[in-house]
Amino acid sequence: MSDIIIFPKLQDHLRRQIKQAMKSARYEDAYDLFNALEKHFELSEDDQLLKLDCLYALASYLELREEASILLNQGHPAYNKIVPYFIECLIHYKQYQTVIELIDALRQENVDHKLLMTLMPFYDEASEGLATRRKVSRHFIQTFKDDDKDAQCTLIIKLIQSEDFAYQVSFIHILESSTLHPVVITFILQYLMMANNESSVKVHKLSMSKSVKITHLTRLEQTPFQNIMNQVETRIEEIMPSVKPHVSMLMKQHQLIMYPFESEYFDASEMEVVAAYTHFILNLFGFEQSDDLGNSPSIDIMSKIEQLEKLNR
Repeated sequence: MSDIIIFPKLQDHLRRQIKQAMKSARYEDAYDLFNALEKHFELSEDDQLLKLDCLYALASYLELREEASILLNQGHPAYNKIVPYFIECLIHYKQYQTVIELIDALRQENVDHKLLMTLMPFYDEASEGLATRRKVSRHFIQTFKDDDKDAQCTLIIKLIQSEDFAYQVSFIHILESSTLHPVVITFILQYLMMANNESSVKVHKLSMSKSVKITHLTRLEQTPFQNIMNQVETRIEEIMPSVKPHVSMLMKQHQLIMYPFESEYFDASEMEVVAAYTHFILNLFGFEQSDDLGNSPSIDIMSKIEQLEKLNR
């Protein structure tokens, strides 16, 4: 009985209200009505397109991008209308490289000429935006060694977020010829990994060196140190639950400093590292505890953790 619609004409009534709201440019009202319609009914193909119009009018680009992407993946027949919405959202979020690659791919396919004519201005805008961004990025990379750690990391993060991997050779040269903060080295390695770079590079940090092939590196969230972090969080939660959120942040910062030398840096068993980190964090937050770190390996680990914390400041 719960599936019976009490007002059988509700669907048509909501659709009429949506069309009236859109016609009179009451887009926020239309959006609320779409939510009401979706709560009780599945949107028709026409409803879906009208909702895209509504989201565009509201400049709700994030939701518009998501909705357009879903419809494209579902094979909605109004391909020529949905694609421009999707591309314009990418332009809005300055994903210029992605726009260029998508339109280039469409140009290689047998797509409607009118669609391509609609998309080409976006292509030109993306090309210009990418060129402008690269001009700025090129300047920062040329003066990279003169910038502080935070500026260096910010540049690399922006390049990753914008999927601009044009500077792989430059970063490899910087990595192998400059003295950099350990965290900056980690971000450069992440940049090269995201770019699917296949080079081997010499990495030097924390008085350790090794040659690594970028494609063989493990992602930060998948290294064995992640298991150590989880164990420490569990122990801390049992003793000082309020401190747990700070544990993850601190240990992630330490990992950024060590990567990809986590195992070599401590040169100790997982159990010893977990015990030392637990002791260090409890001391850091003023928890009184008996000193059970009398063995030299644990004392050595404590010293190394303190060194990481100094680099983290």
